[in-house]
Order: sequence, then structure tokens, then C-alpha cells
Amino acid sequence: MPVTERIPVDEAVERARAALSGRAEVTSNQGAVDVTCARPDLVGVVQTLRDTDGLRFNFFSFLSAVDWSEYPVEEGEQARELEVLILLYAPERALHVAIHVPVPFDDPTCPSITSLFGGAIWHERECHDLFGIVFGGHPRLVNIYLPEDFDGHPGLKSFKLPTRSLVKEWPGAKDPDEAAAGGR
Repeated sequence: MPVTERIPVDEAVERARAALSGRAEVTSNQGAVDVTCARPDLVGVVQTLRDTDGLRFNFFSFLSAVDWSEYPVEEGEQARELEVLILLYAPERALHVAIHVPVPFDDPTCPSITSLFGGAIWHERECHDLFGIVFGGHPRLVNIYLPEDFDGHPGLKSFKLPTRSLVKEWPGAKDPDEAAAGGR
């Protein structure tokens, strides 16, 4: 799809603010539109950004999460926990938008955007697997990497990797010649 209207990011921010009419905080960041919204507003915000003439962020790029729990908090800033991050692209304007959705540890849920972007199915499953976020309305939210009985979520800062000796006894041999000599 060719670029039909190249607009400055400040104009895109104003268009997004007008379209979202107070449902989200909209700023610019590194040449892209930055949107922060509450969980209940996510699907409506994404649909508005996708369907509004003059914006049309209709290409889904990425969805994951960030665990902010161990990052320092600036003075006057509220401590952050988890955040779902969604990246969309507007091919007609060669413009990106990053959507940030704060998610608390005590209620790690977020609405699914799979009804708007089918490509988010795999991304939401991965995010559920690694961060423990439950995406309400997802068509098949099962683990993608880890076994269903796996304890913990490796994407979280609080997850500690077990030592190899706890998982599997160390054989003592480093290479085939050493193993043939009895591991010594």
C-alpha cells in the first residue's frame, strides 16, 4: 500500500486526541504516536485508531508486556506494575502508534483485541504464557511455549530460574570423549 498522506507526528497526535475524545492519554514519542488507556477502554481505543479516517492504524505489528516492578520510580511518579504494549502501523501515512495498557499484578487481566486483529492471537497467547496476563475474549488462550503444569511466568522480574541441578542431575561430562571415560 503506497503512502498517500505523510503527516507530522504532532498532527497525528491531534487527530488521535480528537478521535479518542478523552478515552486515552495521547502524546508523541520518538516520532510515533503514544497512547495510554485503561483496560476497559482498550478495544474501543484500538478500533477507533484502526477505523478513523485520517489515522487508519490498520496493520497490527506486535503485542507483549513489560514488567516495570523493579524499575526506579521518579519523584511524583506512581509505581508501575505490568503493562501490555501494542504496536500498530498506518501504511498510508507511514506512521506508528504504541498503545500502553497498565495492568496490576493483583488482577492480571486485559481485554483481547483478537476480534479486531487476528494476528494478535499468537501474541496474546505468548504474553499469557510468559507474563500470566489473561486476555478476556481470546478464542483459545492456552500456553504456547510452556507445559500447562509449569509453575510461574518467566517474563516476570520476580521469576527466578532454577539451577540445572534442581531440574536435571548434572552428568559430569562436558564432551563425548570425557563421557566415554566415565565423566572424568
